[in-house]
Amino acid sequence: MIRRWVVLLLAAAFLVHLGYLYFQVGRGIEERAGGVSIFYGRPTEMRAGDHLGNLRFAERLQRLSYRKVAGKPSSAGTYAEEQGHIRIFIRGKKTKKPAEVDGPVDIRVRQGRIAALISPRGKELTSIRLEPEELDRVTLTQRDSRHQVTLAVISRHLQNAVIAVEDGRFYSHSGIDLLAIGRALFVNLKEWRFVQGGSTITQQLAKNFFLSPQKTFGRKLQEMELALVLEMRYSKKQLLEMYLNRIYLGQDGHQGIYGVEDAAGFYFAKHAKNLSLAEAALLAGIIHAPNRYFSGRRPEAAIQRRNFVLAQMLKRELISPDQFRAAANAPVQIRHGRSSVHRNSYFIDYIQRITREELGTEKLYHSDYRHYTTLDPLQQAIAEEAVIQGIGAIEKMSRPAGEPLQAALVAVDPRTGELTAMVGGRSYKESRFNRAADARRQPGSAFKPFVLLAALALSMQKKGDKTLSTIVSGEPVAIPTPEGMWTPANFENKIYDKITIRQTIEDSVNTATVRLAVDIGMNEVLATARLAGITSHLLPVPSLALGSFEVTPMELAYAYATIASGGISFEPFPLFFVTMADGETVITRKIRHKWVFDPQVTYLTGYALEGVLERGTAKEAKKLGIYFPAAGKTGTTNGNRDSWFVGFTPEVVCAVWVGYDSGADTGLTGAAGALRIWTRFMSALYAHAGPPAVIPPPGIVTALIDPATGFLATELCPQKLQEAYLAGTAPQETCPEHRVHPIRDNIRDKLRSVGDFFRSLFK
Repeated sequence: MIRRWVVLLLAAAFLVHLGYLYFQVGRGIEERAGGVSIFYGRPTEMRAGDHLGNLRFAERLQRLSYRKVAGKPSSAGTYAEEQGHIRIFIRGKKTKKPAEVDGPVDIRVRQGRIAALISPRGKELTSIRLEPEELDRVTLTQRDSRHQVTLAVISRHLQNAVIAVEDGRFYSHSGIDLLAIGRALFVNLKEWRFVQGGSTITQQLAKNFFLSPQKTFGRKLQEMELALVLEMRYSKKQLLEMYLNRIYLGQDGHQGIYGVEDAAGFYFAKHAKNLSLAEAALLAGIIHAPNRYFSGRRPEAAIQRRNFVLAQMLKRELISPDQFRAAANAPVQIRHGRSSVHRNSYFIDYIQRITREELGTEKLYHSDYRHYTTLDPLQQAIAEEAVIQGIGAIEKMSRPAGEPLQAALVAVDPRTGELTAMVGGRSYKESRFNRAADARRQPGSAFKPFVLLAALALSMQKKGDKTLSTIVSGEPVAIPTPEGMWTPANFENKIYDKITIRQTIEDSVNTATVRLAVDIGMNEVLATARLAGITSHLLPVPSLALGSFEVTPMELAYAYATIASGGISFEPFPLFFVTMADGETVITRKIRHKWVFDPQVTYLTGYALEGVLERGTAKEAKKLGIYFPAAGKTGTTNGNRDSWFVGFTPEVVCAVWVGYDSGADTGLTGAAGALRIWTRFMSALYAHAGPPAVIPPPGIVTALIDPATGFLATELCPQKLQEAYLAGTAPQETCPEHRVHPIRDNIRDKLRSVGDFFRSLFK
């Protein structure tokens, strides 16, 4: 009887102990999982007319883990394709009326574009939205991956390789593999030294989460006990995901590399989901000694270890013989010490900076927040590629300065004011200074569009004082200043005579721009820049017209967005809202905008800036892949310290800066430097079809003119240009230098002058 009670008491004590461990393990895992800030990109909105190629629709579905099915999609996260139709069952909320799309939406496709969006109930929809993609996960815990990922976005090859080499019976044991322990014990006794371990993945996870690295018999028993509890509390997939996000995989200087996502970026410049079979096998093979195989001193050892892992995968029928041979013969290509592929870190840091004050530093890192941002993941990837590839090509032509050439890129959606891409430098790992948001540099000639905008806005008030074909002087100019006479020169000291305002902006003529600015008034220019969105320190002095005051790339991008949007000025908008893990909203941001310019004025400004790419300082853009209409302006500062290009379509504004942090001479103009990164970004963005055409607002008319004189073109004019005007301001006289009927035209011109004189008397 006493013996029975003892057994019962021991059993009860064991159950209490097990329950306590169950609770403690859960709390410990949650504490380690807590403090992770998750960042999401903006939802992909799809409308009729959008080109699926430009949207990179197939890639977006893959990144969001949508599954292709045969027949009609019956569950969220699936889609089906047939001739002229894509039927997709979207996850989460799709529109303001979720009931309308509670089922697969029919995307009707014609020539690669969306022809119509039809709801499950047969109604035509204005738009649909794919759910936001996860951008990043950030934690300050030193022994966790900075970028934790779900199992769904880790290469299946990598998952299988890790299981094959670390724990072949992972899916069949309950946390402890007695066969593996027995096998390891036999080998170690035979060799009379520690050669092989018998720990399962679950045991390794228990050790990493809860125990010290000390090797004792008591600690081993604790490890096994904790492994059993972990298996009771979590599924195999959850355990594997935690393991892959926490495993140590080498050193990056003084910083450890934890988790397969960080390791894939550090060693292969890839995301974990994109690793090849050979790369996955190599990464799995180094788990027990990463610094030995990836030190760069023993490549043959790395190959042997990789092929051992591949052999284990073949033995367990996780790969085919053909896959084994191809991977085993592949060369080892390690980009050791390169920057991580997580290049959106500049943007993530920027978001943390602007939310830190509201959330508080402690809460920011020790609470589970979900940040829903405006960043477009694919635009960001394109921007990063454009900067890295572009700057690699540009620096070959640049003037060395003993420091790395830097670049910054900002992209904005002028329809909404959303910040869609941000690159703060060539390498976040080498420098965390965000040049996109914080570097103040002179914009040079990239400021000139605001002189043009001011002239056209003032002209509209005065009913046609200035048009794009108005003649101004490009001759040398001297302006008195408190420091003495200021005599700005043109690029390469080129001398101009009488030119149109259009040519002033297309050829970036300094002398004519200064004359125009002084004519309309520097206060007017400054006020226009302020309305457009430039908030940095400016003064109404003549040099302002040539961009002598410093601005940030983000500031300039948003100021150009005011032109591209039809006169709507947006405040920078990088974040929609922040929630807790349970969905409680803690921060909400609203788009702040104001209509500051007449659409007719911004249309004319953009129309003039199209000429910069067609005939002006950025005409090389066509050779660099810009086959579609776009508007923009180059900028180069004194001594080639700063190279700029800011350009736009109706869908995106992109500002690019190139230069040295020290302000040293780059030897690059705006066209030779920044333009080349901008064209890489834009041509990749519109790889399949050009942007929608710019629709002129009411009140705009066109006339065929002689671009040299600004008058209506005749048959004899060697060049002709279709120019745009406010209604009632187009020229009425024909070109005086190329008259077809000189006597008749002279008589008509004199009669018109007399008529204008008498009309003025009766006003």
